[in-house]
Amino acid sequence: MLRLAWLIILLTLSACGDGKSTSTLTVTCSGAGGIQLVGAASVDVLGDLMNGRPTMTYPDPANPSRTGSISVEPRSDCKITPQTPS
Repeated sequence: MLRLAWLIILLTLSACGDGKSTSTLTVTCSGAGGIQLVGAASVDVLGDLMNGRPTMTYPDPANPSRTGSISVEPRSDCKITPQTPS
């Protein structure tokens, strides 16, 4: 029971803060040779076609005023993974 109480206290304290997420996203696509994007705050997977291929858009990590896009190669898959700083 004591462990449960400590767990609840730790979870409550971990929710405190300024509300900003510190994690970023990495996009890796199999058909394009590996990592396509590192450090994005968000990725929109809308399925919009660009040159006949589905695309993903994201705010450019290097230039926040710009929007970048990734075009997915035919017969490939992409994986979006969160990266939290250590």
